[in-house]
Amino acid sequence: MSDVSATDEMMAAARTAADEWDAQLAVRREAFAYKAYERVRRQVLGLMALGRNRRLTGHAPSDYWSGELAKFEYMLDASPLIIEKLRHHTHNLTGLHANHYRQSLDKQRRRFTEKLAALRALDDADVWIPESRLLGGFGFDIEGELVNIDTLKFYEVLIALHAGAVLGEMRQATERKLVWEIGAGWGGFAYQFKTLCPNVTYVITDFPELFLFSATYLMAAFPDAKVRFYGEVPPQETFADWQEVDFVFLPDTFHGTARPDQVDLTINMVSFQEMTTQQVEGYVRRAFEFECRYLYSLNRDRSHHNHELSNVRSIIGQHYWPHQIDLLPVSYTKMLHEDPDGEDGGYKHVVGWRRVSGAEPAQ
Repeated sequence: MSDVSATDEMMAAARTAADEWDAQLAVRREAFAYKAYERVRRQVLGLMALGRNRRLTGHAPSDYWSGELAKFEYMLDASPLIIEKLRHHTHNLTGLHANHYRQSLDKQRRRFTEKLAALRALDDADVWIPESRLLGGFGFDIEGELVNIDTLKFYEVLIALHAGAVLGEMRQATERKLVWEIGAGWGGFAYQFKTLCPNVTYVITDFPELFLFSATYLMAAFPDAKVRFYGEVPPQETFADWQEVDFVFLPDTFHGTARPDQVDLTINMVSFQEMTTQQVEGYVRRAFEFECRYLYSLNRDRSHHNHELSNVRSIIGQHYWPHQIDLLPVSYTKMLHEDPDGEDGGYKHVVGWRRVSGAEPAQ
């Protein structure tokens, strides 16, 4: 065979392979999860444009989050291959990588098994939900269920909410409840909460860029859910029929412009500690003004690198009676063999009960 004919054959084979790959991608773009992502992307681009001017007038993210948001730009042009493994890309938010959970890591797997057993011993309400295998879910396989740091964190939170006399009310509700999570990350806790408490409308306030993760994941996990993004209806109608909506996605820049007539629980995990004092005060005050009965926080009092924040528990105490729920001697980021947290360190489970108007704030 001549060099010319060999080259022609290689080029023909390459064209065929490329055509076949394009055909595969076309099929994958029709998958429900990718269609959900395309809807989310359209909304995110619109919300980013709407919020651009407000970012210049007092709604700018903290220095920490300004740097973090730059990491997510590639998600505005994600291929079906990325969406099929969306959970692998949430390391941008959590720092967790799928390769941290290889089954060959026997010692680490045993430590996860021990911590899961310790939490099960504290759980008298059967609130355990493993990591879903959806969109590349990962973790150590423990008795046929996937377990990772996020899974154990969410389990702790659910146990703390039950111990704080909050979760039972949500699970047993005959009338619709509204739960508002500030900073939901990739949507993992919303997935767990909505699974346990289906008669809940779940509102997420976050940077619009993060909806590329959370909204895509939740729409794929709950394909029959009714979902609303801020701006899809006139702002004053965002919560007009909230009892009929499963998830509402509200950008941080417009948190103060939409007001539901009911909020039953406000949640924040591991993001108050990264905000400014003004931002945390604003969210806590808004929860109080909404007459939200409960506010739950899993945060450090202040991240070590954040010099724009005073103290999370003190800010919560301005409008809520903070009750710390102690579960394990270590924070969710640690295994049981590690040193216990000090009184002033580590993450705190805090359930705040709304103060009556005019009550004396905590010092």
